[in-house]
This record gives sequence, structure tokens and C-alpha cells, in this order.
Amino acid sequence: MKPLRRILIVGGGSSGWMSAALLAKVFEGLFEITLVESQDIGTIGVGEATIPPIKKYLNHLQLDEDEFIRLTQASFKLGIQFENWDRIGAKYIHGFGVIGHNLGMLATHQLWLKARQMGLTESFDAFSINTAASLENRFTRSHRDKPNSPLGHIAYAFHLDASLFAKFLSGYAQERGVRRVEGKVVDVKLRGEDGFIESVQLADGQVLEADLFLDCSGFRGLLIEGALKTGFVD
Repeated sequence: MKPLRRILIVGGGSSGWMSAALLAKVFEGLFEITLVESQDIGTIGVGEATIPPIKKYLNHLQLDEDEFIRLTQASFKLGIQFENWDRIGAKYIHGFGVIGHNLGMLATHQLWLKARQMGLTESFDAFSINTAASLENRFTRSHRDKPNSPLGHIAYAFHLDASLFAKFLSGYAQERGVRRVEGKVVDVKLRGEDGFIESVQLADGQVLEADLFLDCSGFRGLLIEGALKTGFVD
């Protein structure tokens, strides 16, 4: 089996540059990483909504959270509001993090369901500190010095500008050796022996080969759908 040396990421935006930045940080020069993107192809959407695992991602990259917030014009996010979910006119806020407090082996949602059968009228999200805080436009980071307090484990994420996020990660990745190639992919060549991808060709005729290809081209699926016909699985 041919050793893995070269990685090619097709597509920029948030997904492409998130992949490039993490690979560059984790493998630190072990692989030759290239990302190809075209300025003629815009990114999807303006705003980007994240969920709490984004904080683990930032920690892996050893990024300062305050600097990240400033450079991406981010705001804090405590949960997700669902409207018309179980019936028209109904609203439910899924607050991130722990909801309520377990009683021995009984989980909060089990206790709530039993209480509803006994006449409780409060919705489940009423027991979420994140939901309560968001309704009052309040926020605080976790107070790690208070592990037994509800404020000791505040889970949160960010709303941010997608283009600024990609720009931020692009600079981070390129500082760590990722090569950016400007161009539009117009053709994909498959290997005859196994049908895997061998190379991609750009509009200017340039051919880029790699041992591993990442498809970050969005809904177009240039590689997974356009070339490999594997279908897009969300």
C-alpha cells in the first residue's frame, strides 16, 4: 500500500479551513497539505451557528478564546430555539449542558416525565440554567472554582461570521505549512485499478495529485458525488 504523504482538500470556507487547520496542528509537518479553492465560488451563508464541541476544537488548536471571538465577531450561544416543533405556535429552547439534577439513578428527564403525569405544567427547558439565562439575556463563563454550583459547568458555543471564521483559520493553517491553491476544479481523474481518486484538474490546466482527498465543496459534492457517485449523506 502506498504510504500517505499528500493530502488535498477541495473547497475552502469553514469546513475546508477547519480541516486544514486541525490537520496542520495535529500532524505538525508530517504530511504535505494543500487546499484548493476558488474566489469565484462563494461560501454558504453569512452567519455560522456552532454547538459546544467547537470549544474542544479551539482547544486542540490552542487558540485564545477572546482573540477568536474578536477576530470572528462572535457572540455567545447558550442553546437552540425550536419553533412549531410538536405543534404550531409552540416554542422550545434546547439549552446546552446539564439540565436539572439527577436523583440517584433516576435521570432528570425521567423525573420530569413522572411529574408531568402527576400534573406538573412546567416544560422541560424550565429546568435548564442556559434556557433561563438566554431568556433574560444573561451570560457567564463557567465558574470552575464552584464545581457544585450550576454556574460551575456552563456549556456554550458561538454565533460567528462564516467568512471571518474561514479567513481566521486560513491564516492559522497557512502559518503552519498548508499550501493554498487558487483555482476551480473542472475534472477529477480516477485510478483504473480501484476507482479511487488520483488527481484533480483546475480550470487553468494545473493538475493536483494526492494520496488522500477531502471533499469540502459543500452541497456540490465535487468528489463524493460528482466523481465517486457515492451520494451525499447528511
